[in-house]
Amino acid sequence: MKYVKSGTFTTKQFSIDETLTEIDDVVGIAQSCIKNGDLKLAQKNLNQVADYVKHIRAKVKIAMKHVPADVMEREFL
Repeated sequence: MKYVKSGTFTTKQFSIDETLTEIDDVVGIAQSCIKNGDLKLAQKNLNQVADYVKHIRAKVKIAMKHVPADVMEREFL
């Protein structure tokens, strides 16, 4: 964890990068579940992805307040 030194933590304490890594992992699990016919577990994982996306949107909203307008335009942020 980038910002949590030790102990327990919640997904709200993930950095944006850590959350994207989690999304990648969970999508991979869901794809594997679909291949194996376990649609219920795939759906559970995809629901988790939806929660992670909400988390990223909230973090990005905070971060974007600190990005200059010219950088937003140049980098298509």
